[in-house]
Amino acid sequence: MLRVVFFGNSESVFSNRHFQALRETPCQLVGVVDAPPGQRSSTNTRTLVDAPSFVGIARQEGLAAFEPASPNAPEFVRAVSDLKPDLFVAVGYTSLLKAAILSAPRILAANFHASLLPAYRGKSPVFWALRNGERWAGLTVHVMDAGLDTGDILYQVRVRTRRDDSVATLYDRVIGRSVPVVGRLIGDAERRRLRRTAQPPVGASYYSSVQPGDFRLDWSREAEQLRRWIRTSPGRCHFVADGRRVFVLDAEAVAEPSQAAPGVLVRIGRTSCTVATGKGLLRVRRARVDQEDEKAVPRLCRDLG
Repeated sequence: MLRVVFFGNSESVFSNRHFQALRETPCQLVGVVDAPPGQRSSTNTRTLVDAPSFVGIARQEGLAAFEPASPNAPEFVRAVSDLKPDLFVAVGYTSLLKAAILSAPRILAANFHASLLPAYRGKSPVFWALRNGERWAGLTVHVMDAGLDTGDILYQVRVRTRRDDSVATLYDRVIGRSVPVVGRLIGDAERRRLRRTAQPPVGASYYSSVQPGDFRLDWSREAEQLRRWIRTSPGRCHFVADGRRVFVLDAEAVAEPSQAAPGVLVRIGRTSCTVATGKGLLRVRRARVDQEDEKAVPRLCRDLG
């Protein structure tokens, strides 16, 4: 039976769902590795509800549980090597593993990355795929090497995006499609049937962490693009009015010509307001100011002058 070390993010549903699948697969879990507390943020708003994380489960079962500041520190490499692992399985782990730690497993280290590699290497791939209006997303299981999501492909699943997707809803479908791959990975590794395919030389893209400025609405963009941004991250996209941040919870693009400059409020309706953009209009239906409770949009407009 293969000896497996799991790497993940204890606050991530993505990590914990795949860990549960690993526990239900015939293998010997010998240790778990959690991301440092400062690296556990996620663009997925789904959270664990009344359930222990993989670290909590590991400790309950007496397994080795690590939380290294750096997974490449010599002392941590020695500690993991002492577990004599056959396989690393990483899902949502946030640090880059270098050559020394990658040489610890007897067979290989496999990473579950939520994009169709080589596109969207790096961080927050589901967020960026939706932001950019991709028609397809998915997940790639790849061999971990010294590069950033550059290793050979082992498995890949494709998931169609939807117009009303948020990061959370798309992640739900990606997880649903990719969880069964955990069993395939363990079975194929045990039978020495892993098939590696080099990533294509074209189509690569890299993205970094999402920054606060990425949620600032730029009215010079098209209305449909702004609608997609708002839908991707409900309640996080905002603009500034009268020196205060207005967070948009729901909006729709309106294909209506306007001579108004981008960012100009062109109409206040009974339940919404309409703002000019670089192309088309954006009808804001729900919003709130800073940390205040949500208000009816017409009242909010009047309050802000």
